[in-house]
Amino acid sequence: MTRPGQARVTATTHDENPAEIQAGAIPVSRSVRVAMAMLVVVSTVLAGCATPGGANRYAVSIQWNDTAWCVPFRLKTVLRRISRRYGPVRVHSTHRWLIENWIKGGKPRSYHLACKAVDFSVRGDPPGVLTFLKAQREVGGYARYKQGFYHIDTGPRRTW
Repeated sequence: MTRPGQARVTATTHDENPAEIQAGAIPVSRSVRVAMAMLVVVSTVLAGCATPGGANRYAVSIQWNDTAWCVPFRLKTVLRRISRRYGPVRVHSTHRWLIENWIKGGKPRSYHLACKAVDFSVRGDPPGVLTFLKAQREVGGYARYKQGFYHIDTGPRRTW
């Protein structure tokens, strides 16, 4: 139903009888209709593949058991990617005070002292998680500790 003063668009083909085309209808060729349908299908497929590595498998779930406000945005971005790919992430350590760092056996110049490092755990196959971390340009240092958790920081690119 059209309102007064509003044009009505009807998809028709050029080979139809001109007498059958209603007043105000805009003829649309079959090839244009096919192209429009293909565009809808392609955009629907691509909408699920907006992240590298394909569609997201999990909703983002990050449990912060330490300070979150001081962690650099780029590390938070990496944690969200990890959560989407491998499932829930549990953050164990971000900022550390000097005495806390010493008690935990941290290096004297640890990036945790400036809240530029995160220790976390996530389910997933460890070599796969490490490969994923290595591919993240926002990550400088990365490692997996024998206790089963991972470390990422904003320092220069390295591992241990």
